[in-house]
Amino acid sequence: MSRLEELIEKARKLKEKGLTTGEIADELNVSRETAMWLLTRATAKPSDVYVELNTLTSSAFRLRRIAEILADIILEAGEPDVVVGIATSGIPLATMVAQEITSEIAVYYPKKLRWEKEEKHISGTLSENFAKIDGKSCAIVDDIMTTGSTIKEVIEYVQNKGKALCAAVIVNKTGLDEINNVPIYSLIRIERL
Repeated sequence: MSRLEELIEKARKLKEKGLTTGEIADELNVSRETAMWLLTRATAKPSDVYVELNTLTSSAFRLRRIAEILADIILEAGEPDVVVGIATSGIPLATMVAQEITSEIAVYYPKKLRWEKEEKHISGTLSENFAKIDGKSCAIVDDIMTTGSTIKEVIEYVQNKGKALCAAVIVNKTGLDEINNVPIYSLIRIERL
């Protein structure tokens, strides 16, 4: 079975479990468009890049080392009061980054996890179970930035309540250095030539 066939099968199984297209995209670390294509193959194949982080993220020891590196990079922008982890895949990493920096942790649920075609006015939200960000400086953490739309959504949310110092990801598939004047830091940056 080819890697593409494996991805198509994973997407199908996730859909059968009841995950939304956004949740499938998040789980597979691909764009929503790619997740939709994997499920339907109704349009031209997207130009997405598949990144698998299982070797790095399946071990708490390895994830801790990545969190230490990201924390060190984040501190170049300043010391955040709160680390905002993007659900779902960014939460474990953000938790470890917050511990490393000794800051509070907040969790943001992006609209992509809640939105389907028939729902027009869904927005993301900050969990009420963790730190508040009002008037605080924040570092945004996720595992992979695929299109930049989720990071942009979180930056805009944070900027309405506090200050976004930076965003940090393991892999940046966009090649962007900043979004809305907020620096984007990454361990790996992929750029199309």
